[in-house]
Amino acid sequence: MLCRPSSSLSSAWCKYKNSSNKNSRHIRSICRPTSGLAAASPAPSTAMTVNVVEQQQTTKPVTLVSFDVDGTLIHSTGKDANKLHKECFSAGFKEVFGLDTHIDIVPHHGGTDPLIVIKVLEHHGIPKAEAQAKLKQLEAAMLRHFQQHAERAGLGLQLLPGVKALLEALQARGDVATCLVTGNLEPIGWGKMQALGIDHLFSKPLFGGFGSDFCSGNTQEMWRDRAEFVRLAGQRAAQQFPGGIRASFHVGDTPMDMQAAIAANCVAVGVTTGVYSRQQLEQCVDGAPPGSVIVLDGLQDLGHVLKVLQLE
Repeated sequence: MLCRPSSSLSSAWCKYKNSSNKNSRHIRSICRPTSGLAAASPAPSTAMTVNVVEQQQTTKPVTLVSFDVDGTLIHSTGKDANKLHKECFSAGFKEVFGLDTHIDIVPHHGGTDPLIVIKVLEHHGIPKAEAQAKLKQLEAAMLRHFQQHAERAGLGLQLLPGVKALLEALQARGDVATCLVTGNLEPIGWGKMQALGIDHLFSKPLFGGFGSDFCSGNTQEMWRDRAEFVRLAGQRAAQQFPGGIRASFHVGDTPMDMQAAIAANCVAVGVTTGVYSRQQLEQCVDGAPPGSVIVLDGLQDLGHVLKVLQLE
């Protein structure tokens, strides 16, 4: 099942992208709402905006580097770890299903937001078909909660060592495209980047592959949805960079990231900054071609990371 944006989710994302701020230039999106669900209520004044820096497009081939978010670029810390994102799930469960629950009742590391939603609802005895039928309505409720409390988007989150320096180095080159590939809903993923001050370091217009793009309903092999996100990011990069894609790398911290990258014909770059070990990341893909899975301790050794990305 391909989950297409409903009118409510499209409306919320349009408001996120197009909201005005005198100090920012904003991404313009073509939002094509579909019928079926009620439109989201107007975004409050706290809705986040994404800062955009003009970027000259190259006609030469580029290296595409996509990044997972949680555990790869950022980590959760303290008693408020990833608090707003988790609140968004709970708000959606309450609004759409009347459930007082949270995502920590099921294993969710490496999952996508929509598949985590389905797992939680199934845990509460709600059939998958019903969960999927109301998925976009629940996602829209999540985004409304995120927008209403956007000032807390960075609460309990920190950049991992080396992330900002790496993104700055990649942005300074003319032959690299960078984006997000994450199970987060798109506005939540970019909202975290803005809250931590690094959204402007990604290729413009912002693009990638996100939990809000696709949902198969397959909660047993969640890496397959992530593989679709990687493919979508590659397709969007090819449209955005007329010189084509020379090589593709996906950076992530879970076995699902590694499996997704290989399935999408990318080099998988693992980092042990999440909850998985080097061995778990290296051995998660049976029959992976030699050199297609590379595991690092983190992103802090800039020179070594650039070599891994074949940029030095």
